[in-house]
Amino acid sequence: MTKLSLGARFINAYNLLDHRLRTQYNFKTSIAFTDLIRRCSSLNQVIRVYESDLIDIARLRNAIIHNSANYLIAEPHEQIVDLIEKIARIIATPPLAIDAIKSHDVDIIYADAMLNDFILKSYRVGHSNIPVYKRNNLIGVLQRHSFVEALGRVIESGRSVEKFLQATTIEDYLREFPNNTHFTIASAKITIEEVLEMFNNRKLASIIVTDTGNAGGKLLGIITTADILDLMQVIEGY
Repeated sequence: MTKLSLGARFINAYNLLDHRLRTQYNFKTSIAFTDLIRRCSSLNQVIRVYESDLIDIARLRNAIIHNSANYLIAEPHEQIVDLIEKIARIIATPPLAIDAIKSHDVDIIYADAMLNDFILKSYRVGHSNIPVYKRNNLIGVLQRHSFVEALGRVIESGRSVEKFLQATTIEDYLREFPNNTHFTIASAKITIEEVLEMFNNRKLASIIVTDTGNAGGKLLGIITTADILDLMQVIEGY
């Protein structure tokens, strides 16, 4: 197999990135690459991270391509070629979030359990977000932080905390405090970039991943804000 020159690798990666971004976000071919990058930076976490590098890469491309004949007049540095190939690879074949969290154990709790059971499970497993299931359907996520806030409201109201914890089912708790579980459901096809973009919503605490992307699907994993750094490291090393 013939080894491609740095210039050929650079142009191939540049063209692939340009094509995938225009196709993915339905931008016209008449839009300049720099404008494309600036627009995509508000839509794509990866492009946002590398925006300034990609603007510089666009300038470099214009400098080393002979406009009229469309051939290379200089070779780019290998470090720049590696960078644009990496970005193009992430955009063209984005890593799936489930692959980054597949080793995570997912602890669940059932809707007919009492709140005391949640406290014990959360303490024993050390997880702050625990999916709640009724039969085979996800009905919510119990979040430790939100639970403490709800408990404060119970104390402030003068209700018996002991009775609240021992006599309240998790399903009843979710009915009483419906806004205390900030989660969403995604399918196994969700990418790391999409996850990072979703967590720009500061209220979102967790993403439940099922095989079908709905509440009745097989539970595959849970992604929380605590996973963001790990996901970014996967992107960095991809």
